[in-house]
Amino acid sequence: MGRILIADDEPDMRALLADLMEEAGHQVVEAENGQAAIQQLERGVLDLMLLDVAMPIMDGLQVLQRVRKSQATQTLPVILLTAFPLTIEDNDILGTPNTYYVTKPWRRGVIQTAVSAALANAK
Repeated sequence: MGRILIADDEPDMRALLADLMEEAGHQVVEAENGQAAIQQLERGVLDLMLLDVAMPIMDGLQVLQRVRKSQATQTLPVILLTAFPLTIEDNDILGTPNTYYVTKPWRRGVIQTAVSAALANAK
């Protein structure tokens, strides 16, 4: 299974996602904002990131831009979680390989399917 970073500023949401990922056999690393997500990324190898779009300090789209600019992480699968419609400008970054998004509220099966598909496509 994979090592997954969950970045969300809501502790309850992080806990819920962590439980889902651990039940599926994944190892979970957590971050409470975008800056902490970048720091976690720099600490070790990840197989996938689940990023909330609306976070303090650095939002999910800003994290995604940094991830895609780095040679070491440009192909890392990233799933954005958003409750808001994405704009045309956002579509540029969403069009990059291994970039996905799931709208909130999401269902348990949707997240699990998205993670499985993203990990499979990355291989």
